[in-house]
Amino acid sequence: METYLTIEELADYLKLAEQTVRRWVMNGQIPFHKIKSVIRFRLSEIEKWVDNSGVKTTAVGTDTTNGGLFNETDELQELEAVDGEGEL
Repeated sequence: METYLTIEELADYLKLAEQTVRRWVMNGQIPFHKIKSVIRFRLSEIEKWVDNSGVKTTAVGTDTTNGGLFNETDELQELEAVDGEGEL
């Protein structure tokens, strides 16, 4: 039987804010299934999505265009995501 994850479980699995996952769903950036009115993620599809560049990774110490691994905008978006626990 296939394993399905909730938004909360997927965010924990990917080590992301729930709001990030919600935004990806709203923008169609991540594979999901709508069962009645509930959003669920098939674990096998998520693993393929991650493997096929669904999530970009950067080596620690690699210089990015903004001079670092993270930039201030990313940090602010994550903080806002944690503060704004809205529902889809």
